[in-house]
Order: sequence, then C-alpha cells, then structure tokens
Amino acid sequence: MWGAECVGLVVALALALLTVWHLDATDRSWMLYYDGDSVLPALVRGSILSGQQQDWALSAVLFIPEMGLYLVLAALGLGVKGTFALNAVVNLLLFYGALRLLSGVVQRERLRAHRVAGALVAFGAMTGFALLESSSGYNDFQLASLLATTTYYSMTVLASVATTALTVRLLKSQGLSRWRWLELVLVGVTAVSSLTNPLFLAWEVLPLGVVLALIAWKRVIGWRRFAFAAALLALGSGLGLLARIPFGSIILRDGPSYVNPGMASVAAIFYPHMLAERASTIEGAVSLTAVIALILISVIVFRGSLATRDAGTAVVSGLAWLAPLAVMGGMIILGQFWVRYLQPMYFAPVCTLVLAPKLFARAPAIFRRLPRKAVTGIFAGLVVACLAASAAATGALTRSAAVVDLDVRCVDAWVSSSHEIGAGRFWAIRAPKAFLAEPSQLVQVDSQFGKYAWLTDRTDYSGAKVSFVVTDSEPTPLVLPPIANTAPSSTIHCGRYTITDFGSPILTIGPASPDPVP
Repeated sequence: MWGAECVGLVVALALALLTVWHLDATDRSWMLYYDGDSVLPALVRGSILSGQQQDWALSAVLFIPEMGLYLVLAALGLGVKGTFALNAVVNLLLFYGALRLLSGVVQRERLRAHRVAGALVAFGAMTGFALLESSSGYNDFQLASLLATTTYYSMTVLASVATTALTVRLLKSQGLSRWRWLELVLVGVTAVSSLTNPLFLAWEVLPLGVVLALIAWKRVIGWRRFAFAAALLALGSGLGLLARIPFGSIILRDGPSYVNPGMASVAAIFYPHMLAERASTIEGAVSLTAVIALILISVIVFRGSLATRDAGTAVVSGLAWLAPLAVMGGMIILGQFWVRYLQPMYFAPVCTLVLAPKLFARAPAIFRRLPRKAVTGIFAGLVVACLAASAAATGALTRSAAVVDLDVRCVDAWVSSSHEIGAGRFWAIRAPKAFLAEPSQLVQVDSQFGKYAWLTDRTDYSGAKVSFVVTDSEPTPLVLPPIANTAPSSTIHCGRYTITDFGSPILTIGPASPDPVP
C-alpha cells in the first residue's frame, strides 16, 4: 500500500537534490547563498545570537513561515551556507508534498500509484524548469528556481497549491459540513498566508474566487457551494489582514505604496522585453515554450472539465491559465517591475500535470501487460538509481557548503579582526553581513550615506559613526561625508569588494532619505 508513496518520496528527494546541486554549481548559487534578499533569515538569526535588541524593518512580506523553517534547520549546526542548501532541498520536498495533496484530492477515485505518479509528473516539470535556470539575476523570468530560496515567497507558492487542494476537497465533500477540520484548515492556511504575504491574495485567493464563480455559472457546482467556499476564503483572508495590524511598526512599506498606475504603460513594455530576453537563450526558449504549452493544455482541459462537470479538474486547470494572466495583467496595471511577482506563471500551469494519469488513463495498460517481476524490477532499479543520484548530490552539496565565497570570506576576516563598525550599501554588505559572527559590524546606508533601514535590524543605527566603508562594483557612486576627502585612509581589496579604512570612527551616518526603499 505504501510502496508507491515510498518510491514517490525517493524519486522526489533525488530530483530535489539534483536540482539544488545544479543551482549550487551555476551562477544561480548566488541567489541561494549570498543574494541581498535571500540572506535575511541568516541576518535575523545572527542578530538574535549576538544579543542585539530586535527592531526590524521589513517589507510588506513578513516571512514568518520561511523564517521559522530556517531557524529550525539552522539548529542542526550546518553553518550558514549549509543551512541554505538544506533549506532549498526541504522547500522542494514541501512543494512535492503540496502537489501530492493536490493530486490526492483531484484523483481520489484512482489508485494510490496514479496519485503519486501525478504528483511526480508535476514535480518533475517544476524541477525541470529549475534545471534550465542558471543566472545570478534576481529580476528575470527564471522563476522556478526561486522556490529553492528562503525569501522569494516559497511558502506562498506552497500555500497556494495547498489552498487549491483544500478547496477542491471541500467542493467534493458531501453536503455542507459543520466546521470540521477541512474548513478550519482552509481558513487557517488562508489566514496565515495572508498575514505573512499579501501577494497570496493576488496569486491564489482572487483567481480562485473567479474560477469558482465561473464554474458555478457553468453549473459545474451550485451557487450555494460557491458561496460557502468563497466565504471561507474571504474569512481567512480577512483574519490574516487583521493580524497584520500588530506588525505595523516593522512593516516599512505596505499596500497602496506599491501601487503606481502612472507607470503602467512602461510596465507594458518592460515585461514583453524581459520575456524576449529570456527567450533569446536556448534554455529560456525551451522553458517559455513549455510554460505556454502547459497553459494552452490547461485551457483545453478546463473546457473538457466543464463539459463533464468535473469540479476538481475545472478548479486546477482553470487556475493554471487564469492565474498567470491575472498576475501579469495586475502587475502591469499597478506599474510594478519585479518579475518575481509573476511566479504563478510557472507553478500554476505545472499543477495541471497532477492530472496526467487521469488524462492518459490508458497508459497504465502498458504496465499491466508486463510481468509482475518485470514491474518490480523496474521500480527497484529506479529506486537504486535515485538513491545513487541522491548520494552523489548530497556529497557534492556537503563539500560546497564547507566553502564560503572567497571574497565574502576576505571581507569577514578583515572586519572581524578590526573590531570596528563599518558601513556599505544594501547589495554590497548583505552577503558579508550574513556570514559575520557579529552582523552589527556592518551597517546599511543609502547612496548619500544615510540610514537605509530595509530588511535590517534598526538597532544597527544606535552608533552614529563608522570607521570603514565596504563597496562593490555598483556603478552609482557612494557619497561619503566631506571629512572622508581629507582624512587619511587605507584600501583593502577583496575581489569584488573594496574596504576603505579610516582607522577610527569619523564617518557620520546621516538621516534616512524620504523614500529609501526600492
């Protein structure tokens, strides 16, 4: 009975490890280990361990589940880089778990092996997309691999898939239940997800509500059942948004501040340009072609499910084509230029693949003609191959985790030995700060050398002056206080970083700019 589940888990583990191994071996590794946003959990943990007062300035996203997962994994003592690598593998396995839940509810009438196969097909597609991504860029259409990072909304992706599964299960239940576990879990997942990341409303709640209304209009489900499901989603979303109120002091930017409709015309040009740039490479062209194919297939499946009145299939396939269109249109209307907000373009169409055994019902007949021993041998060979691949990937990741970027190590060694406090801009100091034993030794400043309290502990600014500056290759010059023009200094080169040391704390950090956040 559980043999299929074990095989599925082994295959998923192998795919997860191979995916993280690929990311680790390419320029994409910067996103996993050193990116300015990705290192936030390590900064929080370092600040806590160093005994700092906790006074964080965050974006609209609170990263509550992501932070909790990282802190639990960090307790294993694998180091900062090792914990990030393990976190990536766990994120991918959790995504497989969400797909397995979805596959189970939309194919409840089918064999367990079929449900596992559906989840594996979808998970294989997502990891396949990630294997086609290798750049260090954080604002391009390499979206599948963001699932492996700690702060690019991995938990919101998981919550979206889980919410779809719970809603389908609710629609398939007999009658309207009286607040059993299913309703409570759906409200809870929606509330926590809305609390930690309001993007969840745009990625899942609103598109799901539209799909439910559409299939109710087509009489696939009754309007009463639609109203009940919509009420649960609205209740969870409302509770989550209300729960954000106590966090107001640490949310530096929220809601309306992200709306810039005056830039909609520019955004309408920006996204096609980014898509064309992604399609200019072989890997990008394959990736985008596959995504578009999945969206088109989802439209066909959706139309077929309306004809057969299959509510579960209609919800999954409907979201697969509606969510990508909705988020793309929404980001253009809002005048936003962050491609990472468009992740439903990948994970929503991939969810349609959990229906693969159901859509290709005749395929298992091939295996029924094979002798039982042959089938057993095939699965045994698959498990052995996956275990071998997992062992190889684990060994490679373990070796990699022990080697921190040389430039980051150089900066940290000098800063630690100086016992002084220095400053630098966001992208220049985030990676060295994350790996420092005392992260408060590096303070974020803006281009005018003012406070830049963005995804950082504001306790860092308790000291008014610093003695050195860390810069990187960012083209915009860092304007230092006038005293820096005449004070003696020495220069230390650490690869991509340059440390300018003034010997004593003479550089005063100015006030924050009126609108310091990007």
